Amino acid sequence: MEIVLALTLALLAMGFVENAIHQRNLKKIPIRIHVNGTRGKSTTTRLIAGMLRQAGYRVVAKTTGTAAQLILEDGSEEPVKRRRKPSIIEQVKIVGEAARRQADVLVIECMAVHSEMQWVSEKRILQSTIGVITNAREDHLDVMGPTRQHVAVSLARAIPQKGKLVLGEEEFFSFFKEEAEKLETTTYLADLPIADSDMDRFPYMMFKENVACALKVGELLAIPHGVAWEGMVRATPDLGSTQVYKLQHAGASLYFVNALAANDLVSTVLVWKRWQAMSGALGLTNIPVVGLLHNREDRSFRVPELAQLACAELPVESLWLTGDLIPVTKRYLKKHGFDLGAVSALRKPSPKRIVDHLLRCHGGDVVLFAYGNTQGFGQELADFVSRNGVQVHHDHTSDGVRSSY
Repeated sequence: MEIVLALTLALLAMGFVENAIHQRNLKKIPIRIHVNGTRGKSTTTRLIAGMLRQAGYRVVAKTTGTAAQLILEDGSEEPVKRRRKPSIIEQVKIVGEAARRQADVLVIECMAVHSEMQWVSEKRILQSTIGVITNAREDHLDVMGPTRQHVAVSLARAIPQKGKLVLGEEEFFSFFKEEAEKLETTTYLADLPIADSDMDRFPYMMFKENVACALKVGELLAIPHGVAWEGMVRATPDLGSTQVYKLQHAGASLYFVNALAANDLVSTVLVWKRWQAMSGALGLTNIPVVGLLHNREDRSFRVPELAQLACAELPVESLWLTGDLIPVTKRYLKKHGFDLGAVSALRKPSPKRIVDHLLRCHGGDVVLFAYGNTQGFGQELADFVSRNGVQVHHDHTSDGVRSSY
């Protein structure tokens, strides 16, 4: 009994010591920005970090996204090493690393999902001076739902105490503002006007909502508008960012629209609309579009809406299914009226075979719109295309086309 008590007291003492070190590390970082929301967290984190770096701040940032990355003060990156499953405790180590590097600013993506962990992540670990909530959409409804209002309630648990809160959407503004006032925090809506011509400066698909959040943070920190834009455009995109690539072989071109990281219906539709605008400028509105829906087993709750998306929102002439949950996806496609004769299930897909097949069978230009999820084959396909194709920029140029792969 005495040994157990001694061990318990020793563990408590260690906890007090570690907490004291953590609190000391937090005080060494004057500006701490906690980026939260359903979609766009990784991109917004990168935009803010790039903007602040351009403004002369010493910035350390960390994204969770498609692949967790630590972004150092010079803009270089290194993967976050994990020996076990992801846990919000790793944020403590990131705070310690930022303090060790004498960062003026830490910009960190929220990695908590459960409501309780949202609270712990903010109130116990990060204690941010500026909080950002990009949006509240229908995702992780199994733990944050069942409705968008419930998602908003969960995200509100990470609002900073006596700080500033930037919101990317107006829909839940009143709710978040009321919750923030309880914490003596001031709320700001990211409603700065952004011209389409400014968005064309990004060499990959970007959404105004993410840019607006970053710009509002810059405004709160008195960063000149021009400096903010320069830093954002220079920021390295996340691995899961939406990009368009062009592959050419035997006189035919395949345009690959990577919407795999969008995950939910609203975000995927936004990517599709951006592609429509881009294809119109490129004169590609009349070429066929093939869809590729990649699912993962632990995201079965997304199957109904992603299947419905192919039926109602995406005018694809055929649809390929990869990953897990193919049988249940087919049932939902049939339920929503999609012609199953235009559906192909790829049990053991190969990126090269898919590209070869599309270019050979269509005998001309074709679009492959991939959505659903990045994990597994989704990332394999995206990597193959990025290695063998060239990125199509929003100024409607590319850097040349590889003729073989």
